[in-house]
Amino acid sequence: MASRLADKVCIVTGGGMGLGEATCRLFAEQDARVVVLDIDRRAAETVAGDIKRAGGRAIPVEADVSEEDQVRGAIQETLEFGGRIDVLVNNAAVGGAGYNYTVVDAPMDVYDRCLDVNLRGTFLCMKHAIPEMIDRRAGSIVNVGSISSVVGLITQSIYACTKGAILQLTRQAAVDYASNGIRANCVLPGAMDTPMAQREVEQPDNKELIEKELAMLPMGRWAQPREVAFAILFLASDEASFITGASLVADGGYTAQ
Repeated sequence: MASRLADKVCIVTGGGMGLGEATCRLFAEQDARVVVLDIDRRAAETVAGDIKRAGGRAIPVEADVSEEDQVRGAIQETLEFGGRIDVLVNNAAVGGAGYNYTVVDAPMDVYDRCLDVNLRGTFLCMKHAIPEMIDRRAGSIVNVGSISSVVGLITQSIYACTKGAILQLTRQAAVDYASNGIRANCVLPGAMDTPMAQREVEQPDNKELIEKELAMLPMGRWAQPREVAFAILFLASDEASFITGASLVADGGYTAQ
């Protein structure tokens, strides 16, 4: 079977752990040249190093996606590494227990940080990657939203508003840049077994809530990050050549109820 990303230059933000890490490793297996972008340089170096030791091609890039100068620098490092940008996966995000608030209870510093990383970061990476794609009249953008992009979840007012905005930003980019040969799509994961989720599981106060969440999942379990990474891979690849502005839900059936 042919590699699905053969020689494509792919940026994955938040690539040092969780879904981003799984995506980087899967892309490398598909012969992509992977830019492992993360705010945590050590995490990015670990993932990129593992990929190279396995015979793949990858570089670590340290950047805070909410800082425009750092995003510009990351784009430049990508071009020096691969000469172009074929795929951009906007995965970097903050969330979890520390961001679970209602509108009334939300501290403004938490609100600002969530918007800065999740929404501003996605916007900035698109802003600076798309011109490189326009020059080649080709490119695929996959933004990582959430089931909270489309349904309400208890005490997720801050996180949900960023993920809902990401979904609409994806649709807008799809319409604006289709004539330039650029596709933009969104993956909407449900609960995943990531390091962030595991930290929440370890909190005694969360036990009852997590049991309720699992009981509401038709498949009765959380996703493994690699399972969601395959959804990202499909939308990033040429197999999805006529798909743009779409949202692909990977939630174990939660939103089908």
